[in-house]
Amino acid sequence: MRLCVLALVVCGCGSPPPTPAPAPAAPAAPSVATAPLARAVDDTKVHGTLAVVDGQTVLRVWGTPRQMGFAHGALLREAIIDVVEHYALDVVPPRTLAATAAILANVAAVPPSLREEVEGIVAGMAHAGGARIAALDRDLAVDDRLVLNAMTDLLSVGCSSVSAWGDAAQGELAGHPAVVRNLDWSADADLLEHQIVLVTMPADASRRPLVSVAFAGYIGCLSCMNDAGVTALFNMGYGDGTAGLAGMLEEFAPANLLVRDALERDVDGDGSHTGLDVERALRDATHVGSWILHVLEPGAIAREHGRAPARILEVESDGVVTRAPADGPLGTELLAATNHLRAKSEPRECSRYDRIEAHARRHDRRFDRDALWQLGRELRLSEVVHTMLVEPDSRRIALWLRQPGERPKSGATPVVHEWSTLFAKPGA
Repeated sequence: MRLCVLALVVCGCGSPPPTPAPAPAAPAAPSVATAPLARAVDDTKVHGTLAVVDGQTVLRVWGTPRQMGFAHGALLREAIIDVVEHYALDVVPPRTLAATAAILANVAAVPPSLREEVEGIVAGMAHAGGARIAALDRDLAVDDRLVLNAMTDLLSVGCSSVSAWGDAAQGELAGHPAVVRNLDWSADADLLEHQIVLVTMPADASRRPLVSVAFAGYIGCLSCMNDAGVTALFNMGYGDGTAGLAGMLEEFAPANLLVRDALERDVDGDGSHTGLDVERALRDATHVGSWILHVLEPGAIAREHGRAPARILEVESDGVVTRAPADGPLGTELLAATNHLRAKSEPRECSRYDRIEAHARRHDRRFDRDALWQLGRELRLSEVVHTMLVEPDSRRIALWLRQPGERPKSGATPVVHEWSTLFAKPGA
Protein backbone atom coordinates (compact mmCIF):
# COMPACT_ATOMS: atom_id res chain seq x y z
CA MET A 1 0.00 0.00 0.00
CA ARG A 2 2.80 2.42 0.87
CA LEU A 3 4.58 1.55 -2.36
CA CYS A 4 1.47 2.30 -4.41
CA VAL A 5 0.29 5.46 -2.65
CA LEU A 6 3.64 7.06 -2.15
CA ALA A 7 4.88 6.16 -5.59
CA LEU A 8 2.50 8.84 -6.75
CA VAL A 9 4.66 11.77 -5.76
CA VAL A 10 6.13 12.74 -9.12
CA CYS A 11 8.91 13.94 -11.34
CA GLY A 12 11.19 14.24 -14.57
CA CYS A 13 13.59 16.75 -16.00
CA GLY A 14 19.38 26.54 -28.74
CA SER A 15 19.09 30.09 -28.32
CA PRO A 16 20.75 32.07 -25.50
CA PRO A 17 19.12 31.65 -22.07
CA PRO A 18 17.08 34.43 -20.41
CA THR A 19 18.96 36.53 -17.87
CA PRO A 20 18.18 35.47 -14.28
CA ALA A 21 17.50 37.97 -11.50
CA PRO A 22 20.76 39.56 -10.30
CA ALA A 23 22.56 38.05 -7.33
CA PRO A 24 25.73 39.02 -5.46
CA ALA A 25 29.01 38.78 -7.36
CA ALA A 26 30.89 35.54 -6.99
CA PRO A 27 34.53 34.95 -6.08
CA ALA A 28 36.86 33.12 -8.43
CA ALA A 29 34.99 30.43 -10.31
CA PRO A 30 35.79 26.73 -9.80
CA SER A 31 37.40 24.75 -12.56
CA VAL A 32 34.86 23.88 -15.26
CA ALA A 33 35.14 21.28 -18.02
CA THR A 34 32.37 21.60 -20.58
CA ALA A 35 31.36 18.49 -22.50
CA PRO A 36 30.58 18.82 -26.22
CA LEU A 37 27.06 18.04 -27.37
CA ALA A 38 26.49 14.45 -28.45
CA ARG A 39 26.85 13.99 -32.21
CA ALA A 40 23.35 12.53 -32.40
CA VAL A 41 21.93 15.80 -31.11
CA ASP A 42 21.16 18.78 -33.33
CA ASP A 43 22.69 21.58 -31.27
CA THR A 44 20.34 24.13 -32.83
CA LYS A 45 17.51 22.40 -30.95
CA VAL A 46 19.19 21.60 -27.65
CA HIS A 47 18.59 24.45 -25.22
CA GLY A 48 21.16 23.38 -22.68
CA THR A 49 24.76 22.65 -21.78
CA LEU A 50 26.40 19.88 -19.80
CA ALA A 51 29.51 20.60 -17.74
CA VAL A 52 31.61 19.01 -15.01
CA VAL A 53 32.42 21.47 -12.22
CA ASP A 54 35.10 20.13 -9.88
CA GLY A 55 33.80 16.60 -10.48
CA GLN A 56 30.09 17.45 -10.23
CA THR A 57 27.76 17.29 -13.24
CA VAL A 58 25.94 20.57 -13.93
CA LEU A 59 23.10 20.56 -16.45
CA ARG A 60 21.91 24.01 -17.55
CA VAL A 61 18.66 24.25 -19.53
CA TRP A 62 16.58 27.17 -20.75
CA GLY A 63 13.58 28.04 -22.88
CA THR A 64 10.05 26.66 -22.87
CA PRO A 65 9.24 23.71 -20.60
CA ARG A 66 9.45 21.32 -23.55
CA GLN A 67 12.78 22.83 -24.69
CA MET A 68 14.26 22.49 -21.19
CA GLY A 69 13.06 18.89 -20.95
CA PHE A 70 14.30 18.10 -24.46
CA ALA A 71 17.81 19.29 -23.55
CA HIS A 72 17.68 17.28 -20.32
CA GLY A 73 16.70 14.09 -22.12
CA ALA A 74 19.09 14.58 -25.03
CA LEU A 75 22.16 15.45 -22.98
CA LEU A 76 21.63 12.88 -20.21
CA ARG A 77 19.94 10.06 -22.12
CA GLU A 78 22.42 7.33 -21.14
CA ALA A 79 22.46 8.39 -17.49
CA ILE A 80 18.65 8.40 -17.33
CA ILE A 81 18.47 4.91 -18.83
CA ASP A 82 21.12 3.67 -16.41
CA VAL A 83 19.19 4.99 -13.38
CA VAL A 84 15.95 3.43 -14.65
CA GLU A 85 17.37 0.04 -15.60
CA HIS A 86 19.79 -0.51 -12.72
CA TYR A 87 18.08 1.28 -9.82
CA ALA A 88 14.50 2.48 -10.31
CA LEU A 89 13.03 -0.76 -11.66
CA ASP A 90 14.45 -2.61 -8.67
CA VAL A 91 12.33 -0.36 -6.44
CA VAL A 92 9.28 -0.11 -8.72
CA PRO A 93 9.07 -3.38 -10.69
CA PRO A 94 7.62 -3.20 -14.21
CA ARG A 95 4.15 -4.45 -13.22
CA THR A 96 3.92 -1.98 -10.34
CA LEU A 97 5.13 0.76 -12.64
CA ALA A 98 2.37 0.05 -15.16
CA ALA A 99 -0.38 -0.01 -12.53
CA THR A 100 0.85 3.09 -10.73
CA ALA A 101 1.30 5.03 -13.97
CA ALA A 102 -2.30 4.28 -14.93
CA ILE A 103 -3.57 5.65 -11.60
CA LEU A 104 -1.27 8.64 -11.79
CA ALA A 105 -2.53 9.62 -15.23
CA ASN A 106 -6.07 9.90 -13.87
CA VAL A 107 -5.71 11.49 -10.45
CA ALA A 108 -2.46 13.47 -10.18
CA ALA A 109 -2.68 17.26 -10.44
CA VAL A 110 0.55 17.76 -12.36
CA PRO A 111 1.32 21.39 -13.31
CA PRO A 112 0.99 21.64 -17.12
CA SER A 113 4.42 23.24 -17.52
CA LEU A 114 6.11 20.36 -15.69
CA ARG A 115 4.21 17.70 -17.63
CA GLU A 116 5.45 19.45 -20.79
CA GLU A 117 8.98 19.32 -19.41
CA VAL A 118 8.65 15.58 -18.83
CA GLU A 119 7.31 15.16 -22.37
CA GLY A 120 10.39 17.01 -23.53
CA ILE A 121 12.67 14.63 -21.63
CA VAL A 122 11.17 11.61 -23.37
CA ALA A 123 11.37 13.37 -26.76
CA GLY A 124 14.99 14.38 -26.12
CA MET A 125 15.95 10.83 -25.24
CA ALA A 126 14.29 9.53 -28.41
CA HIS A 127 16.08 12.15 -30.50
CA ALA A 128 19.48 11.34 -28.97
CA GLY A 129 19.30 7.61 -29.60
CA GLY A 130 16.12 6.20 -28.12
CA ALA A 131 14.19 5.79 -24.87
CA ARG A 132 13.90 2.01 -24.92
CA ILE A 133 14.22 0.18 -21.59
CA ALA A 134 15.12 -3.48 -21.91
CA ALA A 135 13.35 -4.59 -18.72
CA LEU A 136 10.12 -2.98 -19.94
CA ASP A 137 10.55 -4.27 -23.49
CA ARG A 138 9.35 -0.88 -24.72
CA ASP A 139 10.15 2.82 -24.71
CA LEU A 140 9.60 4.94 -21.62
CA ALA A 141 6.29 6.81 -21.61
CA VAL A 142 5.62 10.19 -19.98
CA ASP A 143 3.65 8.63 -17.13
CA ASP A 144 6.50 6.15 -16.54
CA ARG A 145 8.84 9.06 -16.03
CA LEU A 146 6.46 10.70 -13.58
CA VAL A 147 6.35 7.57 -11.42
CA LEU A 148 10.03 6.69 -11.72
CA ASN A 149 10.99 10.11 -10.48
CA ALA A 150 9.08 9.63 -7.22
CA MET A 151 11.75 7.64 -5.41
CA THR A 152 11.65 9.74 -2.23
CA ASP A 153 8.13 8.59 -1.51
CA LEU A 154 8.97 4.95 -2.04
CA LEU A 155 11.69 4.87 0.62
CA SER A 156 10.95 5.52 4.28
CA VAL A 157 14.49 6.50 5.17
CA GLY A 158 15.89 9.71 6.56
CA CYS A 159 16.80 13.30 5.86
CA SER A 160 17.87 16.12 8.14
CA SER A 161 18.27 19.89 8.01
CA VAL A 162 19.32 22.65 10.39
CA SER A 163 19.02 26.38 9.69
CA ALA A 164 20.64 29.28 11.56
CA TRP A 165 20.51 33.09 11.36
CA GLY A 166 21.11 36.18 13.49
CA ASP A 167 23.36 35.56 16.49
CA ALA A 168 23.28 31.84 15.73
CA ALA A 169 25.06 32.44 12.40
CA GLN A 170 28.65 33.33 13.23
CA GLY A 171 31.94 33.85 11.36
CA GLU A 172 31.64 34.19 7.59
CA LEU A 173 27.85 33.87 7.90
CA ALA A 174 27.78 37.21 9.78
CA GLY A 175 24.17 36.77 10.81
CA HIS A 176 22.90 35.83 7.35
CA PRO A 177 20.61 32.78 7.14
CA ALA A 178 22.12 29.41 6.24
CA VAL A 179 20.90 25.83 6.22
CA VAL A 180 22.78 22.52 6.16
CA ARG A 181 20.91 19.59 4.68
CA ASN A 182 21.37 15.84 4.21
CA LEU A 183 19.39 13.93 1.62
CA ASP A 184 19.41 10.35 2.93
CA TRP A 185 18.10 8.04 0.22
CA SER A 186 20.18 5.10 -1.07
CA ALA A 187 23.78 3.94 -1.36
CA ASP A 188 23.02 2.36 -4.75
CA ALA A 189 26.04 2.96 -6.99
CA ASP A 190 23.99 3.64 -10.13
CA LEU A 191 21.98 6.31 -8.33
CA LEU A 192 25.03 7.98 -6.76
CA GLU A 193 26.91 8.01 -10.04
CA HIS A 194 24.22 10.06 -11.78
CA GLN A 195 23.61 12.89 -9.33
CA ILE A 196 23.36 16.27 -11.01
CA VAL A 197 23.02 19.98 -10.33
CA LEU A 198 20.11 21.09 -12.51
CA VAL A 199 19.92 24.79 -13.44
CA THR A 200 16.65 25.86 -15.06
CA MET A 201 16.03 29.20 -16.79
CA PRO A 202 12.43 29.40 -18.03
CA ALA A 203 11.63 31.62 -21.03
CA ASP A 204 8.35 32.55 -19.32
CA ALA A 205 9.12 35.73 -17.35
CA SER A 206 6.54 34.74 -14.72
CA ARG A 207 8.59 31.66 -13.84
CA ARG A 208 11.71 31.99 -11.70
CA PRO A 209 15.06 30.34 -12.47
CA LEU A 210 16.19 27.80 -9.91
CA VAL A 211 18.88 25.31 -8.93
CA SER A 212 17.95 21.74 -8.02
CA VAL A 213 20.23 18.99 -6.72
CA ALA A 214 18.86 15.62 -7.78
CA PHE A 215 19.46 12.86 -10.35
CA ALA A 216 19.48 12.49 -14.10
CA GLY A 217 15.88 12.71 -15.30
CA TYR A 218 14.45 14.19 -12.09
CA ILE A 219 12.77 17.62 -12.20
CA GLY A 220 10.86 17.62 -8.91
CA CYS A 221 12.38 19.50 -5.99
CA LEU A 222 14.30 17.55 -3.37
CA SER A 223 16.83 20.30 -2.57
CA CYS A 224 16.11 23.53 -4.45
CA MET A 225 16.72 27.29 -4.37
CA ASN A 226 15.22 29.87 -6.71
CA ASP A 227 16.79 33.12 -7.88
CA ALA A 228 15.01 35.04 -5.10
CA GLY A 229 16.98 32.92 -2.62
CA VAL A 230 13.92 31.02 -1.39
CA THR A 231 15.12 27.52 -0.48
CA ALA A 232 13.01 24.38 -0.04
CA LEU A 233 14.34 21.06 1.29
CA PHE A 234 12.17 17.93 1.18
CA ASN A 235 12.15 15.32 3.98
CA MET A 236 9.97 12.22 4.22
CA GLY A 237 7.56 12.36 7.16
CA TYR A 238 6.97 9.56 9.65
CA GLY A 239 3.45 10.72 10.48
CA ASP A 240 0.27 8.65 10.34
CA GLY A 241 -1.76 11.09 8.25
CA THR A 242 -1.47 9.49 4.81
CA ALA A 243 -4.61 9.43 2.72
CA GLY A 244 -5.12 5.69 2.33
CA LEU A 245 -6.62 3.98 -0.70
CA ALA A 246 -9.69 6.24 -0.98
CA GLY A 247 -7.59 9.39 -0.94
CA MET A 248 -5.20 7.98 -3.48
CA LEU A 249 -8.03 7.53 -5.99
CA GLU A 250 -8.98 11.21 -5.84
CA GLU A 251 -7.09 14.15 -7.30
CA PHE A 252 -3.96 15.11 -5.38
CA ALA A 253 -0.79 17.15 -5.91
CA PRO A 254 2.44 15.13 -6.31
CA ALA A 255 4.70 16.56 -3.63
CA ASN A 256 8.01 17.21 -5.37
CA LEU A 257 6.44 18.69 -8.51
CA LEU A 258 4.25 20.85 -6.29
CA VAL A 259 7.33 22.27 -4.56
CA ARG A 260 9.09 22.89 -7.89
CA ASP A 261 6.01 24.72 -9.21
CA ALA A 262 5.70 26.79 -6.03
CA LEU A 263 9.33 27.93 -6.20
CA GLU A 264 8.82 29.12 -9.76
CA ARG A 265 5.61 31.11 -9.24
CA ASP A 266 4.32 34.14 -7.36
CA VAL A 267 1.65 31.97 -5.78
CA ASP A 268 -0.02 34.61 -3.62
CA GLY A 269 0.12 37.29 -6.34
CA ASP A 270 1.81 39.97 -4.20
CA GLY A 271 4.50 40.75 -6.80
CA SER A 272 7.38 39.14 -4.87
CA HIS A 273 8.58 35.65 -4.06
CA THR A 274 8.97 34.58 -0.44
CA GLY A 275 8.60 31.50 1.71
CA LEU A 276 4.91 32.33 1.98
CA ASP A 277 4.44 31.43 -1.71
CA VAL A 278 5.60 27.91 -0.96
CA GLU A 279 3.40 27.67 2.13
CA ARG A 280 0.37 29.00 0.24
CA ALA A 281 0.84 26.44 -2.54
CA LEU A 282 1.03 23.59 -0.03
CA ARG A 283 -2.05 24.76 1.86
CA ASP A 284 -4.07 25.07 -1.35
CA ALA A 285 -3.21 21.55 -2.53
CA THR A 286 -4.54 18.08 -1.71
CA HIS A 287 -1.98 15.61 -0.37
CA VAL A 288 -1.74 11.85 0.04
CA GLY A 289 1.55 11.27 1.86
CA SER A 290 3.40 12.43 4.96
CA TRP A 291 6.31 14.79 4.36
CA ILE A 292 8.19 17.74 5.80
CA LEU A 293 9.50 20.82 3.99
CA HIS A 294 12.22 23.06 5.45
CA VAL A 295 11.84 26.52 3.89
CA LEU A 296 14.39 29.32 4.22
CA GLU A 297 14.25 32.81 2.73
CA PRO A 298 16.83 35.64 2.57
CA GLY A 299 17.34 37.76 5.65
CA ALA A 300 16.17 40.97 3.95
CA ILE A 301 12.80 39.41 3.12
CA ALA A 302 12.38 38.14 6.68
CA ARG A 303 13.29 41.50 8.20
CA GLU A 304 10.92 43.35 5.86
CA HIS A 305 8.05 41.20 7.08
CA GLY A 306 9.17 41.04 10.70
CA ARG A 307 9.55 37.28 10.90
CA ALA A 308 12.17 34.56 11.15
CA PRO A 309 13.63 33.50 7.80
CA ALA A 310 12.94 29.78 8.43
CA ARG A 311 9.78 27.72 8.71
CA ILE A 312 9.06 24.00 8.59
CA LEU A 313 5.87 22.78 6.96
CA GLU A 314 4.51 19.43 8.10
CA VAL A 315 2.29 18.09 5.32
CA GLU A 316 -0.26 15.26 5.38
CA SER A 317 -3.64 14.46 3.86
CA ASP A 318 -5.52 16.29 6.63
CA GLY A 319 -3.65 19.54 6.17
CA VAL A 320 -0.46 21.55 6.67
CA VAL A 321 0.96 22.73 9.98
CA THR A 322 3.72 25.35 10.19
CA ARG A 323 6.48 24.99 12.76
CA ALA A 324 8.34 28.21 13.57
CA PRO A 325 11.35 28.85 15.86
CA ALA A 326 10.48 28.89 19.55
CA ASP A 327 12.10 29.00 22.97
CA GLY A 328 13.65 25.68 23.88
CA PRO A 329 16.93 23.83 23.38
CA LEU A 330 17.40 25.36 19.89
CA GLY A 331 16.26 28.87 20.77
CA THR A 332 14.65 31.38 18.41
CA GLU A 333 17.43 31.53 15.79
CA LEU A 334 17.81 27.85 14.97
CA LEU A 335 15.31 25.49 13.37
CA ALA A 336 15.75 21.79 12.64
CA ALA A 337 13.93 18.94 10.92
CA THR A 338 14.50 15.23 10.67
CA ASN A 339 11.54 12.99 9.76
CA HIS A 340 9.26 13.00 12.79
CA LEU A 341 6.43 15.51 13.01
CA ARG A 342 6.89 17.90 15.92
CA ALA A 343 4.11 20.47 15.53
CA LYS A 344 1.27 18.55 13.87
CA SER A 345 1.52 15.73 16.39
CA GLU A 346 3.38 14.95 19.60
CA PRO A 347 7.08 14.51 18.70
CA ARG A 348 8.39 10.95 18.78
CA GLU A 349 11.83 10.10 20.08
CA CYS A 350 14.45 10.82 17.41
CA SER A 351 18.13 10.25 18.11
CA ARG A 352 19.19 12.63 15.31
CA TYR A 353 17.03 15.47 16.63
CA ASP A 354 18.40 14.82 20.12
CA ARG A 355 21.92 15.10 18.71
CA ILE A 356 21.04 18.42 17.07
CA GLU A 357 19.82 19.80 20.40
CA ALA A 358 22.91 18.51 22.22
CA HIS A 359 25.18 20.01 19.56
CA ALA A 360 23.43 23.38 19.88
CA ARG A 361 23.91 23.38 23.64
CA ARG A 362 27.63 22.56 23.30
CA HIS A 363 28.09 25.41 20.81
CA ASP A 364 26.02 27.89 22.83
CA ARG A 365 23.56 27.96 19.88
CA ARG A 366 26.17 29.54 17.60
CA PHE A 367 27.54 28.10 14.36
CA ASP A 368 29.91 29.29 11.67
CA ARG A 369 30.08 27.60 8.26
CA ASP A 370 32.46 24.87 9.40
CA ALA A 371 30.49 24.06 12.55
CA LEU A 372 27.21 23.89 10.63
CA TRP A 373 28.82 21.66 7.99
CA GLN A 374 30.29 19.33 10.62
CA LEU A 375 26.89 19.04 12.30
CA GLY A 376 25.37 18.00 8.98
CA ARG A 377 28.14 15.47 8.44
CA GLU A 378 27.54 13.93 11.89
CA LEU A 379 23.83 13.54 11.12
CA ARG A 380 24.28 11.61 7.86
CA LEU A 381 22.72 8.17 7.68
CA SER A 382 24.23 5.23 5.82
CA GLU A 383 21.90 6.01 2.87
CA VAL A 384 23.14 9.60 2.52
CA VAL A 385 23.22 10.87 -1.06
CA HIS A 386 24.27 14.48 -0.66
CA THR A 387 25.00 17.16 1.91
CA MET A 388 24.68 20.83 1.09
CA LEU A 389 25.08 24.17 2.88
CA VAL A 390 22.89 26.87 1.33
CA GLU A 391 23.18 30.61 2.00
CA PRO A 392 20.12 32.34 0.49
CA ASP A 393 21.41 35.93 0.79
CA SER A 394 24.43 35.28 -1.46
CA ARG A 395 22.89 32.27 -3.31
CA ARG A 396 26.02 30.31 -2.34
CA ILE A 397 25.80 26.51 -2.32
CA ALA A 398 28.49 24.23 -0.85
CA LEU A 399 27.76 20.69 -2.05
CA TRP A 400 29.07 17.18 -1.36
CA LEU A 401 27.77 14.52 -3.74
CA ARG A 402 28.56 11.08 -2.42
CA GLN A 403 30.44 8.88 -4.88
CA PRO A 404 29.90 5.12 -5.31
CA GLY A 405 31.85 3.30 -2.59
CA GLU A 406 32.49 6.48 -0.57
CA ARG A 407 31.96 6.34 3.19
CA PRO A 408 28.74 8.05 4.33
CA LYS A 409 30.60 10.28 6.78
CA SER A 410 33.38 11.12 4.36
CA GLY A 411 35.37 14.21 5.20
CA ALA A 412 35.62 15.27 1.54
CA THR A 413 35.59 19.03 0.99
CA PRO A 414 32.38 20.29 -0.61
CA VAL A 415 32.35 22.01 -3.99
CA VAL A 416 31.24 25.64 -3.80
CA HIS A 417 28.81 26.78 -6.49
CA GLU A 418 28.29 30.53 -6.85
CA TRP A 419 25.12 31.84 -8.49
CA SER A 420 26.87 33.89 -11.16
CA THR A 421 28.88 30.83 -12.24
CA LEU A 422 25.88 28.52 -12.37
CA PHE A 423 23.93 30.98 -14.48
CA ALA A 424 26.78 32.27 -16.67
CA LYS A 425 25.88 32.43 -20.35
CA PRO A 426 27.49 29.76 -22.56
CA GLY A 427 30.93 30.89 -23.65
CA ALA A 428 31.11 33.65 -21.05
